Amino acid sequence: MNKTNLELGHKVKPLEKMVHGLIYLYILMIPFQTLEFKFLGLDIGMPEIVFIILAPLAISQSMSAKKKLWVGKLDFFVFGWLIANIISGFHSGFDSIVVTEIMKTIYLAVLYIILKWTISPKMLTRIAKTIILSSLVAALTGIIGSGLGHLGIDTTLSIIRPFPYSIENVTQAKGFTPTPNMLASIIMIGIFFQIHKIYNNRKLYTSNILLFVTLMIGFLVTFSKTIVCLLIGITLIWYFHNKPKLSLTLQTVTKIAVAGLFIAYIFGTHFIIVEKDQDFELLKGDYIAGPVLIETANYSIYPSQYWSLNEISFEAINQSFPWGLGPGKFNDYAHELKKNDAYPTHVPYPDPHSTYLGTLAEIGLLGLITFFGIIFFVIKFSRKILSNHAADQNMFTSLPTVFIVIGIEAISTDVMNFRHYWILLILLVSTFQNLKSTSSKSLNL
Repeated sequence: MNKTNLELGHKVKPLEKMVHGLIYLYILMIPFQTLEFKFLGLDIGMPEIVFIILAPLAISQSMSAKKKLWVGKLDFFVFGWLIANIISGFHSGFDSIVVTEIMKTIYLAVLYIILKWTISPKMLTRIAKTIILSSLVAALTGIIGSGLGHLGIDTTLSIIRPFPYSIENVTQAKGFTPTPNMLASIIMIGIFFQIHKIYNNRKLYTSNILLFVTLMIGFLVTFSKTIVCLLIGITLIWYFHNKPKLSLTLQTVTKIAVAGLFIAYIFGTHFIIVEKDQDFELLKGDYIAGPVLIETANYSIYPSQYWSLNEISFEAINQSFPWGLGPGKFNDYAHELKKNDAYPTHVPYPDPHSTYLGTLAEIGLLGLITFFGIIFFVIKFSRKILSNHAADQNMFTSLPTVFIVIGIEAISTDVMNFRHYWILLILLVSTFQNLKSTSSKSLNL
C-alpha cells in the first residue's frame, strides 16, 4: 500500500510542477492580448493557448492528488454571474454576439474555478511576484511602443491621436493590449505589489527601485485616465501600512485626499475641459459627446463619451429591465440610438464602459445581484486579510487596496472581462482560505 502511494506521489509531482509552471506562464502571457487569431468568432490569444493546455492537466492533477475540491459561497455568485448571462441571452435571442459573450463568461468562470482548486498556499507569494513580472513585461512593451512612436515609426504598440489636455497629438502606449487603459491597468497592479514589496524589505535594494521606476515609466507613457486610480491606490497602501503610527489628523487628511482624488476621477472621466485655442472638431467623437455645458473666457466644459454612455445605459435599462439587452448587445444598441445624433457615440468595444450600469443594461437585474454578491465577499475577504496581523509581512495586505481601486475603476470600465482581475480574485480567495485554515489549526492546538 505504501509503495503504491509512493509511486502515485512520484507521478503527481512532475504533473504538479508542470501545472504550476503553466499557471505562471498564463499570468506572463496576459500582456500579449492582441497576438491572437479568430476561432468560431472567439479571439484566441496567448493566454487562451496556455489555458487550453493548462485546464485538462490541472483537472488531472487535482484528481490524481485526490485534493478536496471545496466550493465557497463566493463561487455560487461567480457561477450566478454566468447563469445571469445565459438567462439574459435567452431573453434577447441567442445570436452570434450573445453566444460569443457567453462563451467568454464560461471561459472566465472555468478559469476561476480550476485555478482556485489548483493553487496551493505555497504558490501565493510566487504568483504575486509573477504578476509583478507580467506588469514589467507590459511596461517594457509600452515603453518600446512609445519610443518608436516618438521616433516616427508606426507600430501597433502605440497610438497617436489628439488629446484634450495637449495642443499637439499625443503618443499613447498600448503594447500588445487593445487600449492604453488596458495596458495601464495591467501595469498598475504590478506597481501596487512592488510598492508593498519595497515597504516590507528592511534594506532598500537598487533592483527593486529600478523595477518600480520602470513600471512607473511604462504606466505614464499610456497617458491613461487610470493615473487617478493609481494615485488613490498608492495613497491607500501608504495609509494602511502606516495607520497604527498616524495621528488622527493625518488619517483624516489622507481620507480627504482619497475622497478628492475620487471626485477628480469621476469629473475627469465624465467631463472634458477644452482650451479655446484647441481644435474642437479633432476631439469630437473620441472625447467630446455633446454640446458645451459651461463656457468661460478661456475654457469650455463638454460632456465626455463616458457621460454619453451612461445616458445610453439608462435608456437601455428603461427599455430592457429586468432581463437586460443581452450580453454584448450594448454596442449595437448605442450606435442605433445615436446614429442620427449630432454627436455620434464612439464605442470601439462592445461594452458600456461602466461595470455597474453596464451589468444592469446588458445582463439585467439578476446580473446586478450576482455582481453585488461578488463585491460583498470581496469586501468580507479583504477585511479579514487587513485584520490578520500574521499577513503584515507579505504582499497580500495590498489586495484590499487593489480591489478598492478596481471598484473605482469599474465606474468607467468593464472590469469583469479583465483576465488579470480574475487572477487577483483567485489570489484573494486563496489568501482568505489560507488564513481561515491557519486560524482553524491554531484553535485546535
